[in-house]
Amino acid sequence: MKLQELRIGNFFDARTYYDATDRIRRVTEISKKQAHIDGKWLNPDELVPIYVTEEILLNSGFTQFEWLKESSVFECEFFKCLLDHTGVNLFCDNLKNLKPIKYLHELQNLYFDLTGQEIEPNFNNINATKKEIA
Repeated sequence: MKLQELRIGNFFDARTYYDATDRIRRVTEISKKQAHIDGKWLNPDELVPIYVTEEILLNSGFTQFEWLKESSVFECEFFKCLLDHTGVNLFCDNLKNLKPIKYLHELQNLYFDLTGQEIEPNFNNINATKKEIA
């Protein structure tokens, strides 16, 4: 992980530093060499990225296409995405692929770049996240 990929507000798995049941944490500050997460300065290689899952998309304001449920196509107000074994591929109505991504912080950054708004996943409703990032 490169420090330049991070933004304040990005979520990561901080399993090394926090209780296993409450380990999803947000970057609150970034220095030249480290990221500050809930009172601790961590090197970029200590941050564990969170894979984007169906539950994360559904609990971050995305909805699943009713007529394409078998293909895992989701949408928000600004774009659509396809979730498969390689990650998430975002596209617009013209089906032009915007950028393939794998991790939640990448989705947060791209979403913010495209919309000027933050994604706020509701981790209280995301049970599988804690299992899938283990």
